[in-house]
Amino acid sequence: MVVCRYLGDVLLTTPLARSLTKAGYDVDWLVAPGTEAILENQNYAKQVFIVDQHTAWHRQLMLSMRLLRKYDIAFALPSTDRAMLFALAAAKSTHALINAERSQDAWKRRMAATWLDYTPGRHMVSLACGLAEAAQLPACRNINIDWTEEDTQSVFSALAWDKHTDYLHIHPFARWPYKWWRRDAWRDLMAFATQQGLRIVITGSPAEANQAMQLAEGFANNTVRVLAGKLNWQQLACLSHHAEAYVGLDTANTHLAATTGTPVIALFGPTDPRIWGPWPNGFEGNSPWQASSPAGMQQRGNISLLQGQQDCVPCQLEGCDRRPDSSSQCLKEMQGEWVWTKVQRVMQESS
Repeated sequence: MVVCRYLGDVLLTTPLARSLTKAGYDVDWLVAPGTEAILENQNYAKQVFIVDQHTAWHRQLMLSMRLLRKYDIAFALPSTDRAMLFALAAAKSTHALINAERSQDAWKRRMAATWLDYTPGRHMVSLACGLAEAAQLPACRNINIDWTEEDTQSVFSALAWDKHTDYLHIHPFARWPYKWWRRDAWRDLMAFATQQGLRIVITGSPAEANQAMQLAEGFANNTVRVLAGKLNWQQLACLSHHAEAYVGLDTANTHLAATTGTPVIALFGPTDPRIWGPWPNGFEGNSPWQASSPAGMQQRGNISLLQGQQDCVPCQLEGCDRRPDSSSQCLKEMQGEWVWTKVQRVMQESS
């Protein structure tokens, strides 16, 4: 069993699940609501259970009893109190990511069969692979989401374009405002792309569809498609794979696009990319990224990571006002023309 919290945790933990599958295990997951869809039709997810802090305590108790000692091995990534208790209840042997310095986590370190230090500086994929190795599993260092030919047909049916159409996939949304880029900067990027003959596909959640439509206003007919809320995770991966390039923020969709091999341009603000940057499949080290770069751009494999060049980057704070709904100056000052220059460069290198 693999116990995760957020959507990013689930996606970045799939190499561990693949390692378990390779070793002959059936893998069940325990995840938060809204994250389970990314595991649909994947061979490393036999069954998915859903629970979070809003689940009534008696339902949590009933689920823990249902899972009691059902598994040979469990992984808690990261080991919140709830995740650790579920893992310990479910399996004979628990492996976890645990902060080495927090005294209140001492009981977790005692109870875990093995644990790795969950502190800044090491990427989540590397930590997941480290747990696999500690459990003597054949470590897999690739993130993959599989899609079907039916998914491909659905994507191009939604696009209503020929399969040879050159398009730029943009995902201009993230969960929290402090990760957002300016609307006018996105519009500038779209204008540069369409002037060069590229079409644009905008994705997002159903709740972001109206904002996506507003971004598309004013562009010539048939040059922009808004597919916000119209594709599942497997279809989103397929869409990214067929794009000339993908541009997105610090969000799960960017991690997903990175798995597909397409050129990815990730716009990062306050978040430390050493821990949460998109993962280039096959990378062998602890993290593919430095905290920042003087030039504001780092590149590994098919992924280019762009950051502001302020001295404070990455601050690891939730925006300049230190709350999720605040903005981040490092992203606000990033110019659309500068990003387009990087997009052009990576497309030329990959052609």
